[in-house]
Amino acid sequence: MRIITTAIQKGGTGKTTTAAALAQAAAKRGRRVLAIDLDPQGNLSFCMGADTTGPGSYELLQGTPAASIIQHTAAGVDVIPASIGLATVKTETGSARRLAAALQPVKGYSLVIIDTPPTAGELQYNALQAATGLIIPLQADVYNLQGLYQMVDTARQIMRTNPALTIEGVVFTNYDGRSTIARQMRQTIEGKAAAMGVPYLGTVRGAAVVKEAAALQQSLYDYAPKSKPAVDYMEILDALKL
Repeated sequence: MRIITTAIQKGGTGKTTTAAALAQAAAKRGRRVLAIDLDPQGNLSFCMGADTTGPGSYELLQGTPAASIIQHTAAGVDVIPASIGLATVKTETGSARRLAAALQPVKGYSLVIIDTPPTAGELQYNALQAATGLIIPLQADVYNLQGLYQMVDTARQIMRTNPALTIEGVVFTNYDGRSTIARQMRQTIEGKAAAMGVPYLGTVRGAAVVKEAAALQQSLYDYAPKSKPAVDYMEILDALKL
């Protein structure tokens, strides 16, 4: 079972979109997928059409069995949604491994994908301690380069206690190759990532269909399966060998 966390210590990079689209792409291929929303904002839960009024990932961290809170969605992806208590989670001795422990009994999924808040802290650390892989979503601008450095540093610290974790690579999201600065920054960031030993997984071209599908709580592969982003995310799934 692959457990992949999408994370970066910066907002607006397409982190949640990437988690949702890869989960939907894998489900489209017939894989059994579980998506876990660890972001108190609950955006992944919303776009998946999950019910956030009941128990969810906060309760999971508090010891509620995963099987009792998993929801089945129309997109074919099982979801553990964000729940209101996430904003109150605090660091305690050994608490960063609560999610890893909670997922031990979970079986039968090809892919578990975890969405995280755009900040370092207890929830992001739990996601990384539980994961076998990290995807770092980026946009092609200078501020994302700093976020890349920070995220790689955090991941390598986590690897000391979770040796199963690998950095799967970077993904450029909402990319517009018509912009000279975007092309230059993509090249620069790719080069810096490669110098740190971080692979390049792919680039997702920007299109309105991504936000439209999320707003309608539909899978991108039902709403616009032949769109550029849908094709790009499927190619990233291939790069991940999922």
